[in-house]
Amino acid sequence: MSLLATPALVRSKVVDVLKADSTARVVALLASPSWSHDERVELSGGRGIVVRPCVSTLAIRDALDQLEELPESDLLVLLTDQESAELGDSIRARIAGQRVLPLDRWYQLTSLFRCREIAPELTRMTWAVDALLKYAPSEGYEPVRSGYLDKETALSELCHRLAGLGRADLDLAALLQWTLDPAHIDRWRAVEKPVRAGLSEWLVGRSRDGRVIDAVVRCMSGEHGEDTVAVGLVLSALTQPRVLNDGKVPRTMLETRTAGGALADEVAREWGKAADALVQRRLTAGGRAGVGKVTHQAEEILAEQNATGLAYASVILEVGLGQRIGRLGAEIARLLRKRSLSPAHLGPMEGALGDVLSHALVGDHAERCRRAAMAARLVRWVVLQRSAPPKLAPDLAEAARRQQSGDAWVDVARARVWEGDVDQTVADAYAALCEVVDGIRAEHEERFARLLADHVRTGSTLTDLLPVEDVLTDVLLPLAEQQRVLLLVLDGLSTGVARELVEDLSTRGWSEHTLTPERPVISVLPSITRVSRTSLLTGRLIDGSAATERAAFGERGWPLFHKSNLTAAKAGSALSTEVREAISGTAKVVGAVVNTVDDTLDKGGRTPWTADSVDRFVELLTAGHDADRVVLLVSDHGHVHERGSRLESDSSGGARFRTSTRPVEVDEVELAGSRVLLGGGRVVAPWNEKLRYAKQRNGYHGGASAQEVVIPLALLARTGLDLPGWRVRHHPQPDWWVGTATGVEAAPAVERAPSKRKNGRRGASVPTPASAPAEDALFGAEEVAAENWITRVLASGAVTAQLQRVRRGGMPADRLEVLLRALDDHGGAATRAVVARALDIPEGRVANQVAAAQRVVNLDGYEVLTIEGDTVRLNAALLRTQAGEA
Repeated sequence: MSLLATPALVRSKVVDVLKADSTARVVALLASPSWSHDERVELSGGRGIVVRPCVSTLAIRDALDQLEELPESDLLVLLTDQESAELGDSIRARIAGQRVLPLDRWYQLTSLFRCREIAPELTRMTWAVDALLKYAPSEGYEPVRSGYLDKETALSELCHRLAGLGRADLDLAALLQWTLDPAHIDRWRAVEKPVRAGLSEWLVGRSRDGRVIDAVVRCMSGEHGEDTVAVGLVLSALTQPRVLNDGKVPRTMLETRTAGGALADEVAREWGKAADALVQRRLTAGGRAGVGKVTHQAEEILAEQNATGLAYASVILEVGLGQRIGRLGAEIARLLRKRSLSPAHLGPMEGALGDVLSHALVGDHAERCRRAAMAARLVRWVVLQRSAPPKLAPDLAEAARRQQSGDAWVDVARARVWEGDVDQTVADAYAALCEVVDGIRAEHEERFARLLADHVRTGSTLTDLLPVEDVLTDVLLPLAEQQRVLLLVLDGLSTGVARELVEDLSTRGWSEHTLTPERPVISVLPSITRVSRTSLLTGRLIDGSAATERAAFGERGWPLFHKSNLTAAKAGSALSTEVREAISGTAKVVGAVVNTVDDTLDKGGRTPWTADSVDRFVELLTAGHDADRVVLLVSDHGHVHERGSRLESDSSGGARFRTSTRPVEVDEVELAGSRVLLGGGRVVAPWNEKLRYAKQRNGYHGGASAQEVVIPLALLARTGLDLPGWRVRHHPQPDWWVGTATGVEAAPAVERAPSKRKNGRRGASVPTPASAPAEDALFGAEEVAAENWITRVLASGAVTAQLQRVRRGGMPADRLEVLLRALDDHGGAATRAVVARALDIPEGRVANQVAAAQRVVNLDGYEVLTIEGDTVRLNAALLRTQAGEA
C-alpha cells in the first residue's frame, strides 16, 4: 500500500534530508502520487517546498525540467509510487540520496503525533495505523505531551477525525447525545467498514459495561442510527417491571430490528435509563424544543411494535403521561364505586398520582397535572368525610372555621377538577367526583346557612365571630398603633381564592399571619359590595358607595384608592403618583380597593389564581413592603362559581338574593335581622350554590353559602412578625391536601424517575405511602401516638448528655420529639413538606432544622437521621440501639 503523503509528513521528511544534505534541491518520496493540499508547503527560515505528484517516469522528468523556475530557496518534492530501481540513472543523480526515500509508516505516525515512541499494542492494529495515516490532518495531530503514543490517545483522535466523536463523547450518556445530530450518524456510517468495526470493538472494550455500548453502536451503525435515543426511550418503557412480561415480544422485535438481536434485560434497561436521563437533562435545559422530535419518534416506534398501550411505563413519552392520567382517573372511578371507603383503599390511587407527578413532561402539561393532583386531594377528602364524618357544627363560628380551614381548600380543588380533562374516561371520573363532592359540600352549606339565619334572627353576638363592620375597630386600629398598614381590599375575594393567593405569595417570601384567637370574619347581608364593603371601610353597618368609603377614611386622615385611582394615566408607572406618595407617606393606614376578582365574576376568566393574576396586586405589595408597611388583606364578601346552576327568575333583589314574598324553598333560607341591610331587614337567599335569580355569569354573590359570607383576613409581611394578637402560619393546608399520613395501604412498588417538578411547581406534592397500615386507621383526623420508645430514647442518658453538650447548636428536646414522632408516624421517612408542617416552619428551613437534630441523635457519627433530596429519613432501630433502648 502506498502511503498517503501529508504536509506534516512531507515537511518532517524534508527537514531530515536537509540535516544530512543542506544543498539538496530535489527529494523523491515513495508515496501515493496524489496531493490535495496547497502546492507549496512552508519551511522555517522563509524556505518552501513545492510538491508535485508524479504518476510516471515521464511526469518525474517534466517536474525536474521545471526546477529552474523555482526560487533558489525552495525544494522540489516528488511523490511517486515507483521504486528507485525503476528510475533511470539520470533521474536518480538529481534527487537527494540518489534514491526514492520511503515514507516509513511508523516514522510517519510518530511525526504526525510529534512523539518518540508508539505503544506496541497500537502497532499491531494495522487498520488503525493505516486509518491514522490516511486521514491525518495536514498540520498533524495534537502533539502527545508525554512523547508516548498510546492506543487510547490514537483511537480517540481517530474517532474524532472520522466521526466527530470527541474524548468527552465516548461514555454511554455522551455517545447517545452525540447520536442526536444526524450529521454525526452520516459520518459514522461513511467510515470504512474495517475501520468502523475496529473502532466499535475499541468503544465496547473501554466501557464499564461493553454490552450496552455494543448494542448502541450496532444501532447507530444500522439503518436506525438516527433513532438510537428514541429506541432507548422505548426500551426504558418496555423494561419497567410492571410491563416486562407484556413488553417482551415487542421489545425482542425492536431489538432485533435495531441492534441485530435480542438483548439481555439489564442491557436494554441500561440503554433505556441513559436515554431517559439524557432527554430529561435536555428538557430541563431547553424544554421540548430540543427533544420533541426524539420523543415523537419513540412514540412512532412504540406504535410500530403495537405497544402503544404500554407507554404509561415511560417517564418521558407524552402519550405515557396521558395514560398515567387515565390510570389515575380509573382509580378514582373505582374508589367512587365502592360502597364503603377507608384510607386503606387509597394506596393504588396514590401510586397512580405519584406516577403522574413524576413524569418528565409535567411542566408542559402543568394545568392538566394540577387537576389530576386536585382530583386525588378531593378523593382523600371524600374518604375522610365518609370514613369519619365530622360532627355537625354546633354554632356559626365553628361552621365558619370549617369553611376557612377545610372547605375553602375543597373549593380550590373542585374549581380545577370541574374544568375536566381531554380524556373522556378521566372526564367522566372527574364529573362523578364533583357530584360526590358537591353533595357533601351542600350538606355543609345548608348547615352553615341554617346557623346563619338563626344567628341573624336572634341578634347573636358570638365573640368567636368577627363581623366585617368590626374589622376596622377590632383589627385595623390596634394594628395601626403598632405598624403602618397598607389595607388591601380585594372585592369578592372568597376564602378559596384567598388560599390560592396566599399560597402563591408564600413561594415569593411572604409570611401569612392570622388572628389569635382565631375569629372568622363574616359579611353583612346580603353578601354584596354596597353593604358589606361600605360597612367594612366605615366601621359601621351602612348601605353606601365608594364615595361613602372615601369620606369615612378621609375623616381619619387616611387615603383610600379605588380601582380607577390606582393606575397611572401615563406610561411607565405601575401605580399612580398619588398612590405611591400615599403609601410612602406618614398616614398610619393607606387603603386600596382592587376589583379583579369581582370583575372576573362578570366578565369571565380562568383560574387558578396567582398574585400576578390580580391587577396591581404585586405592585401594591411591593410598594407597601418598600415603605415598611405591613399588608392587611381582607375582602368584603366571597362568591360561588357558575357550575350548571338553575335559574329561578326574580328581579326583586340580586343574582343570589331576593326580597319578594314568594315562599322560601328547600334550598333557600330567610335572613332577617339588624345585619340585613336591604329588603327592609329581610331577604331570602339560597344556600345551594347552584341556584340563581338573574342571568348567567361566571360567578355570583349575595347568597347565604359559606363561600359568600365567610371573609378571608390575613396579615402579610416579608418576615415573621411578633405582634400581639397575631401568629405566623406557615402551613394552613389540611392534612388531606398535603398527602396521606397513616393508614394508607401502599401501592405496588414501581420504578420512578427523579421528579423535576418540585421544582418549584405549586399545588402538587407526591404522597409518601406508609407501611403496614390498619384497615380502620384514619389520616389527618387525629394525631396517632408514637410508641413510648421515643419518650424513653429522649430520656436516655446518652441523648440527655448530648442535648447538654450541643445546647447552642442542637435541636431542643421538645422540638426533637415533634420531629421524631412525625417521622415515626410516616414509617421512618417523610417529605420536607411533612416535616415543615410538623415543626411549623417554612419548607426552606427544613435542612437547617434537620442538621440541628442530627447534632443530637447522630451519636458517635452514626447516620440515624439523614436527608436525601426531598426525603428526611429516621433509622429508629439504630437510634434505639445507640441510646441503649434496643
